[in-house]
Amino acid sequence: MKSFISFIWGLMFIVCAAVFSIQSIALDPDFYTTRYEQMELASDLNVSNQDLNDSIIVLLDYIQDERQDMDITITRNGQAVEAFNTKEKTHMVDVKALYQNAITVGIVCFVFMIGILVYFFVKEKKLMISYLSKGMIQASICLGIVLLFFGMWIAYDFTGFWTWFHTVFFSNDLWLLDPRTDFMICMLPEIIFNQLVISIIIEFVLMVAIALAFSIYYQFKKAPIGFDRK
Repeated sequence: MKSFISFIWGLMFIVCAAVFSIQSIALDPDFYTTRYEQMELASDLNVSNQDLNDSIIVLLDYIQDERQDMDITITRNGQAVEAFNTKEKTHMVDVKALYQNAITVGIVCFVFMIGILVYFFVKEKKLMISYLSKGMIQASICLGIVLLFFGMWIAYDFTGFWTWFHTVFFSNDLWLLDPRTDFMICMLPEIIFNQLVISIIIEFVLMVAIALAFSIYYQFKKAPIGFDRK
C-alpha cells in the first residue's frame, strides 16, 4: 500500500512539473516577442511590431483570466481592424477553459502531494524519503515510455501530433483557422508552436530528471535494503 501511495506521489509530481512548465513558457510573452523579432513576422503580416506584441499580450492575458475580452484594434495593411474575429474569440474560450482546467488539476495534484507527505511523515518518518524516491523512479519509468512515444511522433510528424492534440481536447473544429481570414494563425504559425512544445518538454524533462537523479542516488546510497518489504 505504501509503495503504491509513493508511486501516486511520483505521478502527482510529474503532473505538477508539466503544468508548471506549460505555465512558465506558454504564457510568457517574451517567448513569442523574441521569435517575432527573429522571424521579422510583423513585416510579413504588414503590422507594426507594437501591434503584434500587443496582440499576443492580449491573448495571453485573456487565457490567464486577467481580462474578460480579446478586443484590440490594430493597423494592418494601412487599415484599422479588429485583431481577432468572432471565430477566433470563440476558439479562445475553449483554450482558456482548457488552461484553467489544467491549473486546477495542478493545484489538486499539489494538494495530494502535500497530503501524502504528511501521511508518510506520520506513518513512516524515517523511511519517508526512501518510499517517495522509489515512487519517483517508478513514475519516471512510466513517463519515459510515454515521452519516447510522443517524442518520436513530434520529431517525425509535428503536424499530425498537433492535429491529434486538438481533436482530443476540443469538441469542435474552431481551431481550424484560415490564414486568409484569421489573424491568430498568422501570428502563431506552426513553427512557433513547434518550438513552444519542444521548449516545454525540455523544461519539464529537466525538472523530472533532477528529481529522478536524486531519487536514484538516495535509493542506492541511503535507502535501507528491503525497506519496502517491512
